[in-house]
Amino acid sequence: MSLPPAPTTTGKAKLEDSTDKAKLEEFLRNNESIKYVRLQWIDYSGVLRARFVPITRCLQIASSKDDARMSQSSMLVPISTAPRIFSLSDYHETWFLHPDWSSLRPCGFKAGHASVMSFVNQKDAKKMFDKCPRELMVRALEKVEKDWGTEIMIGFEIEFVLLDGSNNVIEPLDRLNGYSRTAGLRARTLDLVEEIIEALERSSVKIHHFHAELSDQLEIALAPEPALNAVDSLVLAQEAIRAICIRRNIKATMSPKPTLTGPSNGLHLHLSLSKPGRVPEGAFITGILNHMGSLCAFGMANYDSYGRSVNDCAGEWIGFGTDNRDLPVRKISDRHWEFRMMDGTANPYLFVGAVLLAALDGLENKMESVWKDCKFFPDGMNEKTRIEHGINKRMPVTLNEALDYLKSDSTLNTRIGEDLVKWFISVKDKEVEEFGKWTDEQRRVRFLEYF
Repeated sequence: MSLPPAPTTTGKAKLEDSTDKAKLEEFLRNNESIKYVRLQWIDYSGVLRARFVPITRCLQIASSKDDARMSQSSMLVPISTAPRIFSLSDYHETWFLHPDWSSLRPCGFKAGHASVMSFVNQKDAKKMFDKCPRELMVRALEKVEKDWGTEIMIGFEIEFVLLDGSNNVIEPLDRLNGYSRTAGLRARTLDLVEEIIEALERSSVKIHHFHAELSDQLEIALAPEPALNAVDSLVLAQEAIRAICIRRNIKATMSPKPTLTGPSNGLHLHLSLSKPGRVPEGAFITGILNHMGSLCAFGMANYDSYGRSVNDCAGEWIGFGTDNRDLPVRKISDRHWEFRMMDGTANPYLFVGAVLLAALDGLENKMESVWKDCKFFPDGMNEKTRIEHGINKRMPVTLNEALDYLKSDSTLNTRIGEDLVKWFISVKDKEVEEFGKWTDEQRRVRFLEYF
């Protein structure tokens, strides 16, 4: 196979090529057993995808002597119609992967393999990387941290359910049956979780804790890291959980509705400002709450995500409260919040980027909060008390409703970039259209294939 001609590089581009190659070479010197590198990205449906590339070719890519192309279907395919896509273009597009070699890590769950997260770029884009979720997050992160003198730290709580080969919950003698109970973590399930944790440690992913969440459900909480590293760690951790379980003939699913009658899975985002800087907390959180409906389209990005628009999940009402798990934003302490309107179907780069851009809207416009810290159960509050706390809008209860919020949110669309929003919505609109025709069980089985 003949390689395409090497692109001409001068000045800054040459320096970047040299730096990329140096990063890869240093990594390989420290990890001599690596034979393959997974060039990874996450599409608009929240699906992790990868090209498995031998290290000899990776060195060519890092030196700009080869490029990594990807099919447009690898970003745009709705999981409701896969492998059919519905492109907004009338021609076959050319897309490229641009590995971020600073994100290289060993795959602790598979000897000889490493992974690197990639930026994606569409050749004919008006602006380079304008459809790339990872680039969106990087851009938003840099603006918050540089303009407001702070550092964003992030951690995630990964909830998952273990299923057998027939897509039913596994039924070991020692069964998971309640929040933080030791039952279910005394025998084989504990051995499984420890194997996962050891694999994560080999990938430099640190955990905060793990425990039984609800009946038949586990949670692994990742330790806080600088924001971009944290999202990269999340992607690695999710894949490690799936890979290790499948080798034991168990399916670990992070789908929001893993069974028709059991617990729902969330993926809670913990975000803190590690340096106070000049960030007024009220304006920061108000920007996010003002755009909550739109943010749900990115964070709860699946047709069946909205079973979580209830108390003790993502919440029924828009608001925040200290240690209040019945609202979408739980305040943990000063400058530390948990965002509960996220699950395992989200593209985490897109969701975190959108959250930060919503916060920037609040900061730059010096928004004053209409919300008060609510420590009450919202469904137990009368209307007068709710309104006193600024709680007068409900969370979206369908993906279609969240998409409608996003379509009418011109401020957030402009900050994200109209092309990226347009392509994301085109995928999600098709999912809403198609999945509305399916039964609950048909959708459940399809989502288990992906999440």
